[in-house]
Amino acid sequence: MKLNNKGFTLVELLAAMVILVAIMVIAVPNVLGILNNSKADAYVEDAKKLLSLAEYKFRANPSFRPPQNQCTVMSLNYLDNSEFDNAPNNGKYDKTNSYVIIVNQPTAAGKNQYLYYVTIDEILTDGSHRGIAYKSYEQLYGNEPGDLIQNGGSGELAKPDAAISHVSCNSIYTSL
Repeated sequence: MKLNNKGFTLVELLAAMVILVAIMVIAVPNVLGILNNSKADAYVEDAKKLLSLAEYKFRANPSFRPPQNQCTVMSLNYLDNSEFDNAPNNGKYDKTNSYVIIVNQPTAAGKNQYLYYVTIDEILTDGSHRGIAYKSYEQLYGNEPGDLIQNGGSGELAKPDAAISHVSCNSIYTSL
């Protein structure tokens, strides 16, 4: 009498399943981390693009230059060239609450020094907010992207910090 040796034993199947589970336990968190890092990178790149657009418009039009200790605000509505239609988390960028603030912070010698701060605010499908709030060029280039991302819950993102909360904005450009 011959035994049929085709197929796998229960022990072999259980061993294969244990190996697959171990691989998944290691791989899934790494894949999720990579996805979160790429979304954070996308926010930072969009913020850099928004800063560049504002800087271009600011340099091209001298009337945008604020007096010392004041600022100009340019919203995504004003700056939009449709590159901001696809937000990283499949929400929509809030075109009013995403903007660049350009502050005229005089130097010790009394010369004009223009500082740029960007806020990019995505409204997610559940109504919560996520993005980057009030970051300068130096912060965008000098920090890890994941450290710059904020969650705003059901409200907008954080308010300006002390570096820019003391200035008053004399001109706001919100629409095209």
